[in-house]
Amino acid sequence: MELITIILSALMGVAASGGVVVDTLAEAALLDQIAGAEALHVRIDNVPNYQIVNGRIEQARIAARGVETRQLLGLRIDSIDLETDAVDVDLGRLQRGELVLDEPAQAALRLRLKASDLNAFFQAPLVQSWLDTLQFNLPGAAGERGQNRYGLANPSLEFLEGDRFRIVVDLEDRVTQEDIPIEIDLGLAILNGHRFALVNPKIVVDGAETPPQLLESFVQGAQEQLTLRRLEEYGITARIIDFKVRDNELDLAIFARIEPTSPFLSRQTAVEAVPSGP
Repeated sequence: MELITIILSALMGVAASGGVVVDTLAEAALLDQIAGAEALHVRIDNVPNYQIVNGRIEQARIAARGVETRQLLGLRIDSIDLETDAVDVDLGRLQRGELVLDEPAQAALRLRLKASDLNAFFQAPLVQSWLDTLQFNLPGAAGERGQNRYGLANPSLEFLEGDRFRIVVDLEDRVTQEDIPIEIDLGLAILNGHRFALVNPKIVVDGAETPPQLLESFVQGAQEQLTLRRLEEYGITARIIDFKVRDNELDLAIFARIEPTSPFLSRQTAVEAVPSGP
């Protein structure tokens, strides 16, 4: 969801600049806040146009291809299409570098991710650092020593037909210095627009299927975490509108509403990213 606040910051920074060529300035501002893009097009609709210098955009449409963000360096997003409702900010605070909404902002976001791009990202040091923070016990292991004994490495992902995924990862035994291959095959369904439910999961560890009790524990733990409602404590309401897996690509459409109190907004400074007007 931080991607949406980055986009809002870039768009509204244009208002602080007082620029005239709004679409061009918005594209330049957005490019300043991301690591790169192969193609980027911005269209801002305002009637009357003077509203933008008062901190209001009636609607913005963004289409981008081959995007890399600074927050997730190494992850290529194949395409992003975003459309906002009206966005209204506190112009005085915007000009001091603070992105503060006068009213909630709403946007529809569609992302396309390719398996090849995700697998390249999985080899990045950032992903391994995330995996290194995970702690878990295997059956028969107990206490802190058991939690620190095992780690995960070398993840890879394959998109299958029927909104299914195959995840392969090595379980590292840090005591015996052995790597145990784990293969997880599962489907995903969306419940109530915010929760991912695991469908017919299957876990194979070192060539043998896991016992039902371990599988049940994995499913229960994963489904408790896989919900967008966790974002609501940060002032963001997000719902999944569409979700498809096909041709080794994932298409995801999301509706998001950001409250003025969201801490995600305070992480962005709008004015610094905006080039001076002509």
